Amino acid sequence: MPIIRFVASIANVLSPLSHAGRCHMASRDITTQSAESERALLYTVWAGVLAVLFMPLIVTSSTLFPFIVGKALFARSLIEVTAAVWLMLIFAYPRYRPARSWVLAAFGVWVVISLLAGFAGVSLVRSLWSTYERMQGIVDLAHWLAFVVIASTIFRSFNDWKLFFSVNLGVCTLVSVLGIGAHFDLWESNLIGSSTRIQSTLGNPTYVGAYTMVNLMIALGMAFHTWYTRRESEPRSVVRRRRRRASQRPEGASEWQIWLHTFWITSAGVNLWALWLAGTRGAYVGMVAGAITFAGIYLMWGAPDVLKKASYAIFGVSAAGIIFFGLARSTTALDPLVDASFTLRRVTQVSLTDASIKGRFTAASAGLRAYRDKPILGWGPENYLIAWGRYFDLDSGVTERFDQAHNKLVEELTTKGTFGLAAYLWVWGAMCWVIVRSVRRREPADRIIIAFVSAALVGFFAQNMFLFDSPVTSLQFAVMVAFVAGEEMWLRRSDSGQEETDTGQDRQPSGFMSFDSTIARSIANRLHTPIGGIVGAVVLAAVVSASLVFFNVRQFTAATAVVQTSDPQISWADRFSFFEESIGDFPGLANYPRLLLMSQVTNNIGTLNVDELNAALELIEREGAEALKAEPESWRIHLSLARFYQLISQVDPSSLETARQHIDEGVRLAPKTLDADATRREQERLEAAR
Repeated sequence: MPIIRFVASIANVLSPLSHAGRCHMASRDITTQSAESERALLYTVWAGVLAVLFMPLIVTSSTLFPFIVGKALFARSLIEVTAAVWLMLIFAYPRYRPARSWVLAAFGVWVVISLLAGFAGVSLVRSLWSTYERMQGIVDLAHWLAFVVIASTIFRSFNDWKLFFSVNLGVCTLVSVLGIGAHFDLWESNLIGSSTRIQSTLGNPTYVGAYTMVNLMIALGMAFHTWYTRRESEPRSVVRRRRRRASQRPEGASEWQIWLHTFWITSAGVNLWALWLAGTRGAYVGMVAGAITFAGIYLMWGAPDVLKKASYAIFGVSAAGIIFFGLARSTTALDPLVDASFTLRRVTQVSLTDASIKGRFTAASAGLRAYRDKPILGWGPENYLIAWGRYFDLDSGVTERFDQAHNKLVEELTTKGTFGLAAYLWVWGAMCWVIVRSVRRREPADRIIIAFVSAALVGFFAQNMFLFDSPVTSLQFAVMVAFVAGEEMWLRRSDSGQEETDTGQDRQPSGFMSFDSTIARSIANRLHTPIGGIVGAVVLAAVVSASLVFFNVRQFTAATAVVQTSDPQISWADRFSFFEESIGDFPGLANYPRLLLMSQVTNNIGTLNVDELNAALELIEREGAEALKAEPESWRIHLSLARFYQLISQVDPSSLETARQHIDEGVRLAPKTLDADATRREQERLEAAR
């Protein structure tokens, strides 16, 4: 096993360097040890990166938001451990260090600007850690940057990427099968979401739509790539050589290729089915945009006549779909067909008056108005709710509260300002530049995968104009960015004549990981000594262990503790104890438990005796103050405290003045929200009755 081999060979990683001066050590033994150490490290990094792809299957029923929290912590933990091993790999074997990459540079700048926006925003704590409901934030984005960097350096050939995509596709197919089976009542589990639209292990049909749309495109790319490589479109001599090599291969190898091709085609069908049952209109828009993108790429740069004909067919099908949509909305002739399908009804009945569409437009409009207040670095990542509350108008008729813009560009502009949006668009611009160059440089067969990944990227971008990020969609974005960054490194190796060979010779990369500075070289040289290597490994292990315990494990225990408060059988004393445990375990995400504490006490205040009420008052006063320190402009916290003090005023009339202070601040921060209006009206009623 790669991991076992890695553990057994940690001491050998630097042995070729530490023993190079010993004359009794044969050079052949040094080379053997080095190769074994390299393989152990490389395979372990491979295993870690591929394991992250299984994140969509994780459901933690013992935590808050079981479809979100466990996934994020699972991915972060694996990325941290894998990054530590990867650092050992790149110090010992320079050819795995990243080359200069505009894609990675743009992603890094995006993370840095996000951090600056967090400091400039209204709540750095929320910007860093987000909420249990979303699990996004700057820390999460930094983890995905690490994932992209690692994956783009260790997967170095199309066969490597086909393995990477195949594992991702296999997990997506399993998620789709679980959702389809639950939809048709083939099985039932509390680990699989249930509704008219399939949710599977993702807990939300919109996530299923985005996930399956991306993997449908990639599955088609893998299948067409294999199909094209088997076509007799090359010179006959090449075909004869290929057939001769195929005849010399073991029979099992050919059978394996057939099974793999069958898997890709089957996966495409299953994911298309799941995409249809998810009923996610944004994903359908993305699929159409992606299909048109693929067709456009192949009409300009594609080679196979069959795929060019398919490109024309895609344009034709897209036109037919638009015509069908128009007829379904303007006539009744297609009503029997539309009424027979829930998905067709959702697609054809969409309009600007639709509650979902109207809510999104209202949310985006509020965000754009808020952008004018903080145009440079925005309100801070994950602080969209604060910005939305400032400019939402209850006269719009929308009753939903929006903590996300449901439009990625508006989200970036509002929370990270002009600089944040520019950095995000730079990531996309850099990828477009790489894709155009790669399509022109790659062989015809390889262009197929590049074209389909491009289609998946465009589809992802399009659907993100209607939705928001989640752990699963962030993973898919990182997967595609890593591939494009890897393509950019391949282009640079090709340009410099350093294209990967089987010689295993280390190349000295250029760019931000080239260690050209005096300080960097000094550190690298020290780490290459026996003592330096051991110290470096120990420091890495300590840092990763501390991160796992103090961040990921404690987030998990905090999310688990707060769930216990919903047990109706426990006493209020135990309930308060669980709240304090959750808040203390991870203060960075403590405001959700604090809001839940206020809500539970407010909604059940009649069941508390005098001692319990006094304990609740003391706890809420203390934690309310801490909550406002973390999020000083959170109108939800002010209004939640106001509602609590309004109820307390029945036994302590002076609390009504405290409620008034919080209401005034809440109304100032969110003047026309439903929450502010309802709480203000109740305050006026109580003050009039006093």
